[in-house]
Amino acid sequence: MILNEERQALEDISVEQAKEIRTQRIVNRRNFMAGLGLAGATAGISLLSGCSGNGSPTVMAASPSETDVLNFALNLEYLEATFYSFATQGIDLPSTLTNGSGAITGNPTSKIAFSNQQTTDIFNEIFFNEMSHVADLQSLIGPNHVARPALNLAAAGPVTSANVLTISRQFEDVGTTAYAGATALLTAQNLAYATQILAVEGFQAGALRLLSIQQSAPFAAADSLDVPTSDPGAAVLAAQGPTAAGGFFATSGTFNASSTVPLALAFTRSTSQILQIVYGAAGQTGVSKGGFFPNGLNGNITTS
Repeated sequence: MILNEERQALEDISVEQAKEIRTQRIVNRRNFMAGLGLAGATAGISLLSGCSGNGSPTVMAASPSETDVLNFALNLEYLEATFYSFATQGIDLPSTLTNGSGAITGNPTSKIAFSNQQTTDIFNEIFFNEMSHVADLQSLIGPNHVARPALNLAAAGPVTSANVLTISRQFEDVGTTAYAGATALLTAQNLAYATQILAVEGFQAGALRLLSIQQSAPFAAADSLDVPTSDPGAAVLAAQGPTAAGGFFATSGTFNASSTVPLALAFTRSTSQILQIVYGAAGQTGVSKGGFFPNGLNGNITTS
């Protein structure tokens, strides 16, 4: 029979052990996230930038607000949803989603004739998903959500049946890596929405990769969409796109056995890296507009 003093001692030990376990888990999580480049407040967010009241670029010393992060994502969703709307429906998004919108240029004058019914069905479903993502984020952010910025849908060339797969795959890869990077900056319901949208973007990216291989569609090599250029083998994979021999999925550590990044995780991109792609300014920082966003993004995160 355990005496009261013995029972109390055992309970005290259990409490201390529980504290130690929790502490170790926190340390392990921080180390893991830092290895991914996602340590957030622990390591500091130095790549995120915005605009001051006079419109000049300013470096954000602290992490952006969650509303800023969600509005950044909403800008990307506007681009995707608008592109797919014109490509699959031949018309713009419903006016309920575009109040206060900037000008839309470079849109195809009629919907795209896809190569077969399966491709048509996949693109129609992607359109529905991306349109819904706009509505989801607008609802989540509430009255502080940004309006759709001016868009140039032909920033990568006139949208035709010959290049629609190439452009779409670029959008999905950018969207997936953007959400993967954003998850470290979000909490609670905001995080739940972002991770669920991330999963959908990943589903769509995989489908478009397969279609690209089946239809021998060209790949947007300039932005190294498959793997970061710092990873050995990136130049080869970026030029070839995924092949049957490997590189079908954009996962980490594929080419770098000595990398400290855990294997088989989705790549992440910072806001600066995302903006360099959508602004058509690869490798350039301090850029605040161009490419698909001729006047820049709306919100507080606008400069690469």
